[in-house]
Amino acid sequence: MNTHLKASLALKTVGNRLWMFRADTAGQEAYPGTNRGENWRDGIRPIFRLGSALLAVVLLIRLITLSLYPLIDPTESRYAEMARKMLETGNWVTPQIGYGVPFWGKPPLAVWLNAINLGLFGVNELAARLSALILCAGTVWMVYRLASTRVEKPKSFVAPAILAGMALFFVMAGSVAMDQSLTFGVTLALASFWKALRSDRRGFYGYLFFIGLSIGIMAKGPIALILVGIPVGLWTLIRNEWKAVWLQLPWVKGTLLMLIISVPWFLIAEQRTPGFLEYFFIGEHWKRFTEKGWQGDLYGSGRAHPLGTVWLFWLGAALPWSPVFLMIVTMAFWRKKAKSLLASADGWRLFCLLWMLSPLLFFSLSANIIWTYVLPGLPGCALLLAEWRRDGWIGWFSNDRIAFGIGILFPALFLGAVLIWQVKPFQFVRTQKSLISQYLELRKGSEDKLVYLWENPYSAQFYSRGKVGELANVEEFQSAMDNPKQVFFACPKRSWADLPEAIKRRLQPVGVHNGYLLLYRFTRPEGK
Repeated sequence: MNTHLKASLALKTVGNRLWMFRADTAGQEAYPGTNRGENWRDGIRPIFRLGSALLAVVLLIRLITLSLYPLIDPTESRYAEMARKMLETGNWVTPQIGYGVPFWGKPPLAVWLNAINLGLFGVNELAARLSALILCAGTVWMVYRLASTRVEKPKSFVAPAILAGMALFFVMAGSVAMDQSLTFGVTLALASFWKALRSDRRGFYGYLFFIGLSIGIMAKGPIALILVGIPVGLWTLIRNEWKAVWLQLPWVKGTLLMLIISVPWFLIAEQRTPGFLEYFFIGEHWKRFTEKGWQGDLYGSGRAHPLGTVWLFWLGAALPWSPVFLMIVTMAFWRKKAKSLLASADGWRLFCLLWMLSPLLFFSLSANIIWTYVLPGLPGCALLLAEWRRDGWIGWFSNDRIAFGIGILFPALFLGAVLIWQVKPFQFVRTQKSLISQYLELRKGSEDKLVYLWENPYSAQFYSRGKVGELANVEEFQSAMDNPKQVFFACPKRSWADLPEAIKRRLQPVGVHNGYLLLYRFTRPEGK
């Protein structure tokens, strides 16, 4: 037998062995008496193939699109610029909203991660957004691990596939923000809590529970304790599991571990920038949620909404699955089978429901919210939907191809929008990347400075590496016009008509970019 034939037979044998791998990793227990060598093609169920394929496609789309559109003002570019400033200045303790201006709004975990990526991969969109994708991929993996502990292990890809295709989760998997770090920490804590109760490795998972809390605290502060405490506390109360919860988790040592991890930074930050603790704990974590239209925000303005608006945010955040969720609940009540939705001997479905409801319950009483606040509850929603799908609620929902066709809907639409952007950028998107690019092409050297009138967008600071300035009033504008080295200005289009005619006669618009004019001063002052 020649060498090529032997190699061909060997590859065929290996291929057959790989295909015989069963998605049900506990096939002996789930299907006792079955022979793994018989009907091996049925071992890999369509749900496994479709689920894993969908998950891979969704993550691939998000990875490919990370660098295909610019950073968006004001939130995404702000956090990216804070990371760039951290890398530039070497101040790794307190993030800076401006040079020498501390950012007291959030702890620095997300900024640390973004700064590390910028240092490794350069100052660009891919590096700025990469940590968000990694954190969300980690969250998806934890959801998969949790789902795989259920009886129907071949269906363990359903929950992560549902989660990855949810509108808010998909968007945040490629956005520069801090909510992904919080969601990762909350998911780690809640997943570890459940595993500590149901696994022989209770010590390992018990300490991992408190590490997850520490990550959440370092991501967005004590809100992590609330978002984890609501499902854990209510589930323990409803199920009367006080003894098991007390014995299975290392509450004293774990709490000490959590404090050792998280407290030192808060103390150091207060020592470096006095006043931080008062603003952070009183302003950000009390007044922001209790005072409608809170005016003490140092970095923006309170987003006042009617109480309970967070539920409407959830409807949009969980698309395209929120209508499916509501349809199942409505059908269960109509058939008088609502209790069956939470029927599980170990309380798993109740736990998932409380996990999903945690941010909704808490932020229902908050006066200032944004839609990203519901993100930590989406993993619980995905896990619960996966359970209902297995039970056969709504016939078409149980069809693999239809269900995963729904899951790919939003990522496909997003990819289409990004591809259209490559041909014709959307002018309504708030970013200064194109304006900065034109300025860099037109300037004759680094001495030709660019200043913005009235405001200095964070994306302009990021793409210019912090080299653009800001003029706060007309007086400063007049002075800059008399500076022979100051030849480029950027002005909001809405403000152009309000400028004095004497100034407008010395400026020539050379570009229009996303609501801003790039201006060139072509007439030098007399005597210069």
